[in-house]
Amino acid sequence: MENEYEAYAILHSKVKELTEEMNIAKAKVIEIMEEKGETKLDTSMGKLTISAHKTWTYTTSFNDMKDDLAAKKAQEESTGDATFVTKPSLRFTPNKL
Repeated sequence: MENEYEAYAILHSKVKELTEEMNIAKAKVIEIMEEKGETKLDTSMGKLTISAHKTWTYTTSFNDMKDDLAAKKAQEESTGDATFVTKPSLRFTPNKL
């Protein structure tokens, strides 16, 4: 049984490391492609495509409504008017080295 626990912990650590490496590589590839004016590139492994991703900024009145909604949500949760379903979740906290 311990092997399954250790295997999960090892995979968790590898995913974290690989995600960090991938984000660094992604930023470099975007920078290189933008310098060359490329938005699409075919490689032996597949296609790379730069696409526009919108990041929205909302008005104060919208954010106020969002805050009011969050307060109403919290109120319903605390009074029991809102309902919930509980399901199992696994969290892994690696030992500090």
